[in-house]
Amino acid sequence: MDSHENAVAVAGVKIDEARKEIDSLDLQIIDIMRRRRDISHQIQRQRTSEGGTRTVLSREKIIIDRYVAALGSQGATLALNVLSFCRGRLPESATEAGGTPRGNS
Repeated sequence: MDSHENAVAVAGVKIDEARKEIDSLDLQIIDIMRRRRDISHQIQRQRTSEGGTRTVLSREKIIIDRYVAALGSQGATLALNVLSFCRGRLPESATEAGGTPRGNS
């Protein structure tokens, strides 16, 4: 094996290791997003059962600003996607709990 082939083989191992780490991180992100969504739905159910709206725009602005401060301008897009995913449709049990989902969906 010449030096070029050796370098490619070494780079391939590093790429494979890095991809495994990315895969692990993706699974963690998915788990965290599911947990975040579940907590968000709990909050939404509580607010709607008390006659409030599902969303609080001032709270969402704080979250967007946090993402922008940490990740730059693209953080706003990410934050909006996270908020949209977590806002989503409330499970049917939300209306059964006496709350009527209102506000932005």
